[in-house]
Amino acid sequence: MTARSFIILTITLLAIASANAQNKLHYIAITAGASTPVGAYSKADAGSFNHWNNSAGFAKTGFAVGIEGAYYILPKFGVVGTVYFADHGALSKSDASTLGDSYTDAFAVDESTVSTSKRYRSLNVLAGPQFSLPLSKLTVDVRAMAGIIKSISTPEVTVQLEDQSSFTQKSSAASAFGWQVGAGFRYAFSDHLGFLFRADYFKSNGISVDNENRTNTAGRLVTRQPVSWVNGIVGVSFTL
Repeated sequence: MTARSFIILTITLLAIASANAQNKLHYIAITAGASTPVGAYSKADAGSFNHWNNSAGFAKTGFAVGIEGAYYILPKFGVVGTVYFADHGALSKSDASTLGDSYTDAFAVDESTVSTSKRYRSLNVLAGPQFSLPLSKLTVDVRAMAGIIKSISTPEVTVQLEDQSSFTQKSSAASAFGWQVGAGFRYAFSDHLGFLFRADYFKSNGISVDNENRTNTAGRLVTRQPVSWVNGIVGVSFTL
């Protein structure tokens, strides 16, 4: 490297460091809030004869808790990452009854008994660009992220048809690609401590689901569960 190149590189790095130091936007935060299923994931509809709803998730409003952080490469543009746990509940007795009625209809039997266990739980790891607009003590953030949803569990559904063998929609621990967009703000109480609020929309086209003892495709048959939700998050931020 020539002396001239070294000087130019040094000045550039100092300029970036100076801009970042002036903005004081780098932060980490601990977050928690409500997580509300939307779209097919929220539907509690098994469908009708020959038009079964294989994507309805019967998911419930739950919670999300996690940690996030951002590092600013330019004065207002940075890279943000988050890891959070989300819970979207279990199937209710009413859900089991709805599913039971659908299988009774689909298999033309007098009665079906549906039992359920486990619940929707996932760990989500996402990263992407974030634009921030500092307004005195208030900073407005807009971001887009992508990454992995790792299912910890999904509801397990066992169907017992009258005078026939049972079959089971197994709980899934699969991983899938997901993306998230959102906006919010941070308010600084001091040079290092602040409060944040944001809303994020998350979507994944599907977590793979296995089925056990299914000998035909009659009735509702879930092999991939699409998921989507909106998080309303509050947290404590620590400016670095």
